[in-house]
Amino acid sequence: MTARLTLLFALVLLQSAAVQADALLRFVDSEGEQSEILVKGPYARMDMVNGGGGGTGFMLFNAGDRSLYIVDQTNRSYMRFDERVIDAQMQAMEQMIADLRAQIQQLPAEARAEMEAQLGLGVETGPVEVETRATGREQEIGGLRCEQKEIIVDGRVQHVACVAGPGELGLSLRDFDTLNALMGRLFDLSRRALDAGGPMAQAMGSSVMPPLDGVPLEVRDLRDGVSTRLAGISTDTLSPEFFRIPPNYREQEPF
Repeated sequence: MTARLTLLFALVLLQSAAVQADALLRFVDSEGEQSEILVKGPYARMDMVNGGGGGTGFMLFNAGDRSLYIVDQTNRSYMRFDERVIDAQMQAMEQMIADLRAQIQQLPAEARAEMEAQLGLGVETGPVEVETRATGREQEIGGLRCEQKEIIVDGRVQHVACVAGPGELGLSLRDFDTLNALMGRLFDLSRRALDAGGPMAQAMGSSVMPPLDGVPLEVRDLRDGVSTRLAGISTDTLSPEFFRIPPNYREQEPF
């Protein structure tokens, strides 16, 4: 085999390895809460954390058809998470608000005004705008270079994220694209509620994460000071079982 053919063969092997590479990203916040995102080709799995109670399940995503499932390990069930679910949540919220308004109407005027102010029922709110803005600043976190981006909600900076590209993290482009597709799908579903406005949009706005076109090495919440960091990354091969819904789990309707 000539030197040129040997080099070509080696490059092909390297490219194949990059395409087949898997990824496991571990995150931890300043309060000690840990979570993971696993990626294998077009599939991604993301922990769902129940505040204070640890992980109760996970999301499964297929970048091929953009399908997203919520898997509940406690109840051994799963549910497709799509526009129907968001619409059902908004309808449930609207009904709850209507019921609250009806109950509050029975109160004396002063008490009614106080309750409406506390619950945010006195003012109708429109769509919530969420955008990302590059700051042009870079920093180093854990020996890795990243670019700072601000996440702005209704004109106010709520979070500052420092994101890195696939080359900095040693990720294959396919895994990187899958991660971006997952974040994009989650944001698109959230935006359905944000565009509708109202209390649900206001409640969601401060916690929604728009696509960042990169992996966040750190995200700082400017409201409460809590920060989340990338604690570790592995490109070892992951079992396909991580990306399957167990056969004994039952499908659950949204509502």
